Amino acid sequence: MRRADIDGVTVLQHNLPGVLGASLTFGCGTRDEELDSVGLNHLMQHLLERADPYVADKYANDTWVNETSFAAAGTPEQISEHFTAICSAVSDLPPEDLPDAVADVEADSRDISNIDEGVLDPWGSLLARRFGPRGHGLARWPAVDYRLFTADEIRQHVQRFFTSDNAVLTTTTEAPLSMRLRLPAGQRTTHDTHLGNHQSGPLWYADEVRGVALVVAAAPSVEALLLMCALQLRVGRAARRAGLAKDAELMIEVVDSTRHELGIRISPSRAKRLEAASAAELLWRELRRLVHDGLDPVDLADLETTRNAAVPAALVPTYEALAWMRPIQNLEPAAHLELFGTTEHYLTDPAELDRLTPAGARDIMSGWLSSATIVVPYGSRPDLPGVSDASCPRTSFVPAGDVIRPALRRRFGNKGSLVIGGDAVSTVDGGGNVHTVPLSQALVAERDGALWLAHTGHGCVTAISDFAHAADKLRSALPPRRFRRAADT
Repeated sequence: MRRADIDGVTVLQHNLPGVLGASLTFGCGTRDEELDSVGLNHLMQHLLERADPYVADKYANDTWVNETSFAAAGTPEQISEHFTAICSAVSDLPPEDLPDAVADVEADSRDISNIDEGVLDPWGSLLARRFGPRGHGLARWPAVDYRLFTADEIRQHVQRFFTSDNAVLTTTTEAPLSMRLRLPAGQRTTHDTHLGNHQSGPLWYADEVRGVALVVAAAPSVEALLLMCALQLRVGRAARRAGLAKDAELMIEVVDSTRHELGIRISPSRAKRLEAASAAELLWRELRRLVHDGLDPVDLADLETTRNAAVPAALVPTYEALAWMRPIQNLEPAAHLELFGTTEHYLTDPAELDRLTPAGARDIMSGWLSSATIVVPYGSRPDLPGVSDASCPRTSFVPAGDVIRPALRRRFGNKGSLVIGGDAVSTVDGGGNVHTVPLSQALVAERDGALWLAHTGHGCVTAISDFAHAADKLRSALPPRRFRRAADT
């Protein structure tokens, strides 16, 4: 791979056949926002799209947890003009008509890596629990109303993150000589990746989630990913056999060069309710079996079959429509290594399976059990040998405040209350158990007419839809940016 420089931007070139493709990747994403600025990176993407600098035949823009990228394919002339225009548009932010620019964009319409259901997603819950209200933990929370962002905030965000030193351009052949990448000068972004809520494990806890998920910390390697893929296939096979779910999903979060978060998510199907305790027990049982016994011939055969699996017929049209992106995507790991010192790892050589010895697998997984955390929905009490219950503490003390009873039509099924005090919001269940959230760490999310109260410090959520009539009182008690409307399901 050839390395070059254009206007202070690092350029990585790898000659590939076909039309010229390129991707401009900035080392900033959701994890670089603050609790009260979630969505700012996506707003930047929208403002650039509104500037309409796109002239290439094919292009795509994405905002993820770690990065923001702009990809395109076309003639050298188109690619030159395309990326020159994008960088010019970055330098022109914020627009003079900012109120008009944000009026028609839906806050929380952004894409966030693997946080498909937002607030209620078990993987998002695990990230919020481990990282707290910062970094990867922000991926669970809905975006701030974009109308609340100021021009100064956008300007400062550009100056900090959308700079020449925090960007990498990858190209599938030599970059056009006429291309200009005039971005604001700045420094490469550093990321504080320590865990906000570190607890020795293994642990499980209950939260307001739809599904069950497991996460472990792993040193980045192809072998670690292979082993987690093997666990995913085992869990999926066992879940189908037990009638729990149709499949299990592999989850990956790239943190830094020393740590990736790897895991498995089991989501309920629309046809039936997930037996969460059984699903959690299956996850823990299969993880322990893999760690203790290692890979067996069935695992190796499944991995090889999955690697060579054909694209499902229903997805072929989409797969073919995005074929232009695949050469560019092949260069993503190089951009990530340049920006973050790490990247996702992919199985590219079948011989890598043969090189994974039993002793090597045990070494790789040596810390998986102690770093494991499992989340289940409220009301589930799984039997997990050796795993400690780390659910949020409840007390019997009810703080002073405005006591809200459930709406009249909901009182038959809910004997609890909501207490809005001067410095905290508390939920009291029918048994008198109290969960208190300091206002400084409280966030209320609204979606489809339902309400949830989040303790962002713990990363947990409590459903408070029975108290929806108190929404205005909650709005008054919280700063405007802490009452958010999540995307409708």
